[in-house]
Amino acid sequence: MSHYSATLSQPVKDLVKVRRALLSVSDKNGLKELCVFLNKIGCQLVATSSTYKAIIDFGLPCLTVDSITKFPEILGGRVKTLHPKIFGGILAREYLESDLADMKEHEIEIFDLVVCNLYPFQEVLNKGVESEELVENIDIGGVSLLRAAAKNHASISILTDVKDYKSLVENIVENNGSVSLALRRQLAIKALRETASYDELIAASLESSFKVENCLTHKIGPVRAENVKAIDSLPENICLSLNKIQSLRYGENPHQQAAFYRLSDMQAHDVCSLVNMKCFHGKELSYNNMLDIEHIIRLASDLKDKCAAIILKHNTPCGVGISDISISDAYSLAFESDPVSPFGGIVCLTKKVTVELAKKLYETFLEVVIAPEFDNEALQLLQKKKNLRLATYDSLLPLSNKTIFTHVQGGFLAQSANDIVIDKSKVTYPTLLKPNEEIFAALEFGMTVVKHVRSNAIVLANAKQTLSIAGGFTNRVDAVHNCLNKNRLSLDNAILASDAFFPFADSIDIIHKYGIKHIVQPGGSVQDAEVIKACDKYGISMLFTGSRHFKH
Repeated sequence: MSHYSATLSQPVKDLVKVRRALLSVSDKNGLKELCVFLNKIGCQLVATSSTYKAIIDFGLPCLTVDSITKFPEILGGRVKTLHPKIFGGILAREYLESDLADMKEHEIEIFDLVVCNLYPFQEVLNKGVESEELVENIDIGGVSLLRAAAKNHASISILTDVKDYKSLVENIVENNGSVSLALRRQLAIKALRETASYDELIAASLESSFKVENCLTHKIGPVRAENVKAIDSLPENICLSLNKIQSLRYGENPHQQAAFYRLSDMQAHDVCSLVNMKCFHGKELSYNNMLDIEHIIRLASDLKDKCAAIILKHNTPCGVGISDISISDAYSLAFESDPVSPFGGIVCLTKKVTVELAKKLYETFLEVVIAPEFDNEALQLLQKKKNLRLATYDSLLPLSNKTIFTHVQGGFLAQSANDIVIDKSKVTYPTLLKPNEEIFAALEFGMTVVKHVRSNAIVLANAKQTLSIAGGFTNRVDAVHNCLNKNRLSLDNAILASDAFFPFADSIDIIHKYGIKHIVQPGGSVQDAEVIKACDKYGISMLFTGSRHFKH
């Protein structure tokens, strides 16, 4: 039976006999047992200085690297293994006549196994040393050995983790002195992941240690740029690199730890994100503040062309207003529908905060006020509240995240961002009564807000303000009833927006009792005909958007 795999384009041996091993380890745990075994099966050992000394102390035969290269370790140990007689022995392909000829000409011998773990950069980092010492603990030769052996896994095995010594020994025993292709592949992948993590750790640590702003025109290289670009297509593999910006006081609750990280490859200057938001007054932003700001700027982005004010608490909008008069008027409209919930909430504006608005904001205990800018008089007043967090953002820039990740147990869910409110090409008017232009503006505004309310969600609004908001209900009837029942404002030209279809006509019966004459919803229920029939019966106009806005 042939030991070559017929499924690959190049002849890859299923079993590779372990005749010669190169060892260079900083972690000596398990080294003695491994070397005793390798020596027992007749494997020649070659090692770098400190590893060589350990093996000799074990009473085992071993060759030094410089006895093979005829070149000493130099530069204080910075250059040990970087030599053609070492890397040629790792990268050589025995099935290629040209490689065999090169090896014969230059007297290079094959290695079948590389045992190498990297300088303990993380341990040194944890000691809080200066950047010069960090640099000295960047492994060069070790990373090169791992990558070379991983690349040539068709011919060689690579051990980078002490915990894998036992698996290798068992595999060699099972295969009479050889290592299987399956194990070589597993070890190669592990080695490549190790070098990738090692390099990422080093880059992030030095970036933090150097405290140098990246002023390069192209801040990331072509490989990382392609990786970032590919994320939005939801590829088979995604590499996300995160850098810690700051520790937070605690998480959602005082017993939970929390921190804020940024995507290291994100180009933050031309997008709207929490990374380039500037909090310039008040207490440090908390974890809950961060979550609230994330949700409020998503809604603000959908209203960026308006003079809009949004009040939000616990990730849920409690009042939204838009005005043709002033940002102060927009805030009054937002506050009017629910004057209780804003206490301890946050406010986001799409226009400059004026002193007129600041006086209104000052009257309520707020956690955060975020706006494109604040005029001087407004700042003088608001900064009298020492704990009030004031922040600026660019309301006109697009949101940074085109793909939304949710961390679940053991992994991440990913989906494209919900970047539409109403796609007018999908809009239909199934009822006898049709909305006029003013009512359509109210319908669009209501759908904009309900998109950002946790499902099941219902919003009561007119063209300028939300009248009532209900979200997080497990059935739509309760959501409708709660939204309508708690309204305290006039229902003139009021509309009702639903994030998803009405499964039955019972919600329409309730809506009619409160005198609502206009509804916007996605449609798509098997009971749509019954819902339409009920609307026509009560003289209610209804618009189908064709786009659902569930939010979980």
